[in-house]
Amino acid sequence: MLLIEDHAEMAEATAEFMRSKRLEVLIASTGGTGLEMAKAFQPEIVLCDISLPDMTGIEVSRALRAIPEAKDALIAIHTALGENDLRMFEREAGASVNLFLSKPLTPEKLDRILTQLKVLGRSRL
Repeated sequence: MLLIEDHAEMAEATAEFMRSKRLEVLIASTGGTGLEMAKAFQPEIVLCDISLPDMTGIEVSRALRAIPEAKDALIAIHTALGENDLRMFEREAGASVNLFLSKPLTPEKLDRILTQLKVLGRSRL
């Protein structure tokens, strides 16, 4: 799993939970770093914040779909924005994002990512 999150405490807490599910987790704090890591890591899951220092999560998701090593990853975007903003981003993202999650990220919300991955038939778990 590739986690792209610029808030260090949130990144570590999320990574810790996902590691408890036996996932290997790499953390990037910017979209650009995340895209470079995706080329080398070939993630099955990408969990990306909507607001990063260098680009939006939507921009990251579109760029990931253009990278052969990440084009089939399950991409989940998380945000602290309200429901109306979330719907706007869902429309803007189109098919580039599989799942939107609101913050705070709880174990139940993170489990939705794993469930969605299994539904898509992409899980190696």
